[in-house]
Amino acid sequence: MRTNNEKFLFFHYGLEHDIPSVATANKALKNNILKELNIQPIITTKGLRHTYGSYLLHNNVDMGVVAKILGHKDIQMLIKVYGHTMTQRIDKEFKDV
Repeated sequence: MRTNNEKFLFFHYGLEHDIPSVATANKALKNNILKELNIQPIITTKGLRHTYGSYLLHNNVDMGVVAKILGHKDIQMLIKVYGHTMTQRIDKEFKDV
């Protein structure tokens, strides 16, 4: 895998501020990183973000902390997006008690 002096995961010389678009990041992810690490199925940056949020919540990281990490102003978006998985976890824990 190519590296860069900035130590960014996604880096493309010649772009304004050297910041890639989402399409460029997804292409790099698909064609380089996932292929080199032999990760299937192919996932997008949006999918990675959602997976990371789910992972944090399932590992009991405080919702306020997860919201801040994901760039939300409060937990309302987490409840909207991840509510179904939180309900499943609550149901499972309730049955286990």
